[in-house]
Amino acid sequence: MAPSTGQLALLILAILLYAAGGMCSVWRAWSESAKLARTARLCLVLGIVASLGVIVWHAASRGSWLPLEDNFDALLWLATLLALFVLYVQRSRRLGGLDWFVMPVVLLLLLASLFIGPHTGCYVPDAWSWVHRLTAYGGAVAFAIAAASGAMYVLTSRRLRSKSPVGPLFGSLERLEHLTMTAVTLGFALLTVGMITGGVEIIGKDRHTSLTKVVLAAAVWIVYAIVLHAPINPSFRGRKVAVLSIAGFVLMIGAIVTVLLLPPGSSGTGGMR
Repeated sequence: MAPSTGQLALLILAILLYAAGGMCSVWRAWSESAKLARTARLCLVLGIVASLGVIVWHAASRGSWLPLEDNFDALLWLATLLALFVLYVQRSRRLGGLDWFVMPVVLLLLLASLFIGPHTGCYVPDAWSWVHRLTAYGGAVAFAIAAASGAMYVLTSRRLRSKSPVGPLFGSLERLEHLTMTAVTLGFALLTVGMITGGVEIIGKDRHTSLTKVVLAAAVWIVYAIVLHAPINPSFRGRKVAVLSIAGFVLMIGAIVTVLLLPPGSSGTGGMR
């Protein structure tokens, strides 16, 4: 069902709010101002409220909440999920510059929903599957970076304790920890979107999936959720975070191997690849 004029107007308002918040955030790189920070956060919150309003309005008008049925709605859902993640991270553990990289993606998704979504019909299942796979494998790449920096952290920490030379190829522990947390933040965002899109796809298409795949994916998500919230507990940082980032990547590899090797309808689990 095509969006109404009112829904499109509300979507344009959301785009303008996200864009204004993004410009305020970038401006803060040259002028550190509490007022700019508050303005950027307010624009982000209002943008999320506006985009959620479009989602609810459009879902009510077509009588279905599933984003699989409509490209307009699917793109809105993805953009709003990313914006919510940025808001959560910036409120719980601020990561400077995160919105510089994520908000352009949010704006692109919203612009696509505005100009492309209403005219492309309903071949969302293929697009939804594509987004699911892209975010899942994108998360795996980010987690690979986190595991690499985590391994470097463990090795550097061990060498420092034994007073062995660290070598020029290893950075400081603070820099390695920051790289690990940045990669985990990005990977967690992509994995969360991948799990949500995969779950909605299973529900919307009434499919079955491998129980092993679901368990491994849930385990990976839990491990990296713990890593992401490690700064809340000062005693749970450094080496423990690095080891968990490595363990999470091993679980991620197990999930990918399970997806690739388990055939559809395998015994005891049923499933899609």
